[in-house]
Amino acid sequence: MKDWFGRGIWFLVGMFLVIMGLYFLIHPDAALVSIAWLLGAAMLVSGASDLVVYLARHRAYIASGWFLADGIIDLLLGLLFVCNSWLAAELLSYALAGWAILSGVIKCVGAAIYRRAGMLFWGAPLAIGLVILIFGLATFFKPDIAAIAISAVVAVVLMAQGLMAVMRGLFASSLHR
Repeated sequence: MKDWFGRGIWFLVGMFLVIMGLYFLIHPDAALVSIAWLLGAAMLVSGASDLVVYLARHRAYIASGWFLADGIIDLLLGLLFVCNSWLAAELLSYALAGWAILSGVIKCVGAAIYRRAGMLFWGAPLAIGLVILIFGLATFFKPDIAAIAISAVVAVVLMAQGLMAVMRGLFASSLHR
């Protein structure tokens, strides 16, 4: 019983995750608001990094204008999502689709530029760009299904993680050497 503190933490965190997962399953709009805010924060980081790369290396990279475009798009969407998460939750599927479509096209154009420049790795950015583009188009045409699927996946992952933490909390004493 020496490890009651660690077991207690695991148990409490696990219960919290299970409860949040159930809440998000029952209230998918709350999951979408949370996801919208986190996605906005991620877009801000991505956009800022693209702008830093552009400013630092725009003369060195062949396709640096695309870094600038991708950075500006990411920053604008990131600001929208962080500053107005309720609107972002309503528009999440469409914004995600638009972001994916633009990002996929930009990556495909970059791959074409890499190919013309004789770079050997142009196929990977093309394949990734096409996957992102297809995902974006599918999400654009079925936004309700995408929103429900996003909420359900988050809820199920939270509940699964929570159940694992609860089990650790209950059975951690059997893990001692």
